Amino acid sequence: MELRFPYAIAVGIPVILLLALLTYGVRKKYKDGRKVANTEYIEKTPYFKRKLLEYRFCSVIVIISIVLSLSLLMGLIARPFRSNQTITEIHNRDIYLCLDTSSSMFHVDLEVCDRLKEFVSGLHGERFGITIFNCQTVTLVPLTTDYDYIIDVLDQIKEACQIAIDVTEYGKFYDAEDMIKYKYMIDGTQSESFNAGSSLIGDGLASTVFQFPNVKDDASRTRVIILATDNELWGEPFVQLEEATNLCTKYGIKVFGAAPEEVVDYDQYKACVESTGGRLFTLESKSMAKDLIKEVEKTDTSVLYKSEVTETEYPEKLVMLLTICLGVHFVVSRRVKL
Repeated sequence: MELRFPYAIAVGIPVILLLALLTYGVRKKYKDGRKVANTEYIEKTPYFKRKLLEYRFCSVIVIISIVLSLSLLMGLIARPFRSNQTITEIHNRDIYLCLDTSSSMFHVDLEVCDRLKEFVSGLHGERFGITIFNCQTVTLVPLTTDYDYIIDVLDQIKEACQIAIDVTEYGKFYDAEDMIKYKYMIDGTQSESFNAGSSLIGDGLASTVFQFPNVKDDASRTRVIILATDNELWGEPFVQLEEATNLCTKYGIKVFGAAPEEVVDYDQYKACVESTGGRLFTLESKSMAKDLIKEVEKTDTSVLYKSEVTETEYPEKLVMLLTICLGVHFVVSRRVKL
């Protein structure tokens, strides 16, 4: 137990003792009565003896109760509290999922998001974010440790991909609600301009690089990008894929690629990804997403220990005792006048 204002005790106790001495130590005799002669017979009666014993007992109780009440009051003024130190382990790693939302990527996006749900639920302190791109890049989820929200967004992306697959491959009809769900993962990534292009991979990857806070100055954090694309570029990006992966290498960001079975310029894509220290996985492997996540889990993470001290005051017991003492004082004091 600690006291927030210990001087209240140091000052209060002597004051209480001094008041007790002044109040009960020096009293005038016969202050409220008169002298009576020939009381020897009365003092020997059982009734008088019983009343005198009751008087003395109640007097002691009244004195003790008021002294205890004042002492407890000093204790409340001193404000006792407990301090508790909590040490939290935080893994020093940032992960971005960068999804190509063009129509050729729906199967890959669906599987990656499905597998990532279990991965995200097992994170401890790592920050996770999601960007989507086509001809433009949108930050869907900035880096956060709100894993429940991330899983919810992954579910929405999965649902949008499934709707798109059902419509494009199986000719299923979609209603207005399905359209709203589908647009969740494409809004902002497309342009009305015909010349805007599609799957501008370099732009999407470079944009994601600069979503990492302090990426230029803070090299202490492990940074990873999971890039899902088939490398089917159409149009003229501002940043070529090689330039984007060079940026990743410069800032120590590992890129792990997820792609369908058919990849445009596979060797070039693979070389770019591996130049960052990552690996490329395709749907040719039945365990593509599982293997990719295992590789991400192997990335080095430094562990930070966050120390937090919480202080909790607990006046309840003192208040309860003070109430009891005051109650006893007022009840017993009615039986006797000091």
